[in-house]
Amino acid sequence: MPVDIVMPKLGLTMTEGLIVEWRKKEGDPVKKGEVLFVLETEKVTYEVEAPEDGTLGKILVPAQQTVPVGAVVGMLLKPGESAAAAVPAAPAPATKSPAAGQPPAGKKKIVIVGGGVGGYPAAIRAARMGAEVTLIERDALGGTCLNWGCIPTKALLQSAGVVQTMKESETFGVKCKGFEVDFGAVMVRKNAVVAQLTRGVGALLKAKKVKVIQGTASFVDAKTLQIRETGEEVRGDAILIASGSVPGRIPIEGIDGPDIMDSNQVLAMKTLPKSVVVIGGGVIGVEFAQFLIAMGTPVTIIEMLPGLVPGVDKEIAALLQKRITAAGVNVVTGAAVKGIAHRKTESVVTYAIGDKTESVTAEKIFLTVGRKPDFSLLNIDKVGIKHERGAIVVNEFMETNVPGIYAAGDVIGGIMLAHLASAEGECAVRNMLGHREAMSYRAVPSCIYTTPEVASVGLTEEKAKERCEIQVGRFPLRGNGKALVLNETEGLVKVISDRKHGEVLGVHIIGPHATDMIAEAVLGMTMEMTAEELAGAIHPHPTVSEAIMEAAMVIAGGAIHMP
Repeated sequence: MPVDIVMPKLGLTMTEGLIVEWRKKEGDPVKKGEVLFVLETEKVTYEVEAPEDGTLGKILVPAQQTVPVGAVVGMLLKPGESAAAAVPAAPAPATKSPAAGQPPAGKKKIVIVGGGVGGYPAAIRAARMGAEVTLIERDALGGTCLNWGCIPTKALLQSAGVVQTMKESETFGVKCKGFEVDFGAVMVRKNAVVAQLTRGVGALLKAKKVKVIQGTASFVDAKTLQIRETGEEVRGDAILIASGSVPGRIPIEGIDGPDIMDSNQVLAMKTLPKSVVVIGGGVIGVEFAQFLIAMGTPVTIIEMLPGLVPGVDKEIAALLQKRITAAGVNVVTGAAVKGIAHRKTESVVTYAIGDKTESVTAEKIFLTVGRKPDFSLLNIDKVGIKHERGAIVVNEFMETNVPGIYAAGDVIGGIMLAHLASAEGECAVRNMLGHREAMSYRAVPSCIYTTPEVASVGLTEEKAKERCEIQVGRFPLRGNGKALVLNETEGLVKVISDRKHGEVLGVHIIGPHATDMIAEAVLGMTMEMTAEELAGAIHPHPTVSEAIMEAAMVIAGGAIHMP
């Protein structure tokens, strides 16, 4: 007997699901666990797998139809059964989605340029609010973050973290000798993570009837964009520019040599270099350096400023630099790179510290000197969009100087963070669709995914002192039980508050799970929480998050687990 393929119930409140796409066609052989179709429900997409081996005999409900939980959507033939056994059942109750391209009368048309984290969440938000949305992306959905930034780098750092755990395994009573790193397999896993998320973005956009155009957009007028590759013109009542950024360059001799790699190229490496010089000790530079040193590649970081990760609270940055140096990375700060000389199998980087000139040799040179806004192909001058110092200018509502044109994310410069780009993009489309909402930068977190992790929100101690009289609560992780269990006691939580009113102005963390814990501080600062209120919130035990409470307690009257 054929096996019914039904719409599964994937949550307590789920009553129906939309079939986004079928991954198999009628007649396709299917192995147990292979994905049959993708469904969308309650803002989330799921891949529905085959319950057993067989052949997809019949698709009863086509893609883009919504059916109730338990409805039969297809028939799976067991091995040996013929197609005749898959007798079509009565059609499942279905609600056909409105045809794409035929929106209800009066529906506002929005065009978004860029399918990265500034663009695709904005597209989904606009569609949920009732707009007809077209998204134009010249490369891969997900943009830099998903394909060449946040996600792939974190996948690599996770592999590096596993290596570090293996090295420290005897500390936990586990002897693990003779393991080896398969760099090819590390990169395969990274690519698989990226591919899965990219497919997910595509499925989400499809589920929300967002029209996706692959191509390069260029302004014709303030309401019209042309796709360069096809000549197609796309009109919108409002346009959002979320075209992102590209890796930065520095004007020095030898910068275009064959051994120079930017962050995009590093993530496409097929083999590990024998040695690397990283030019730039910001977030990208230190993350790559820590990954490489864990993989066994000697690394030198050259940073122009006095310390690594400029902009991070100085006390926290100093602790991170100490740990990175202890891991084996050669850190050179206060150094200006003067030039790069390329030889047959290596390159020589010359730099100056004051009046002294020195050099370092490596097989590859990684250039991680930040990113710059990218709107070079949009022809924005044709419609008069204002830009200064290489970035598009917007007001607090994400509007450019041209009515109906908005911009968000890296293309406007400033703080270039994926989560901020998403917030700016969503703010822009809400304003396009009748709201009047100013973008708030009050509590924007930043994270560094090194070991230990670093996370911050709000003012650094240095900046806070410039604004008002402050109080600072510090709690070292050596006093935290969970940190001791994790063997990660070299860390610190730092809470900064206004002495007069007690309001929390900044929270800075270095230690395990810092990038997860910072969300509590973001919420607290968004709600204008005081240090006393933060200290009074009951925290679960044992967790590293208790250190936030204890740091606030230092301000509010004294920590419990501190002399």
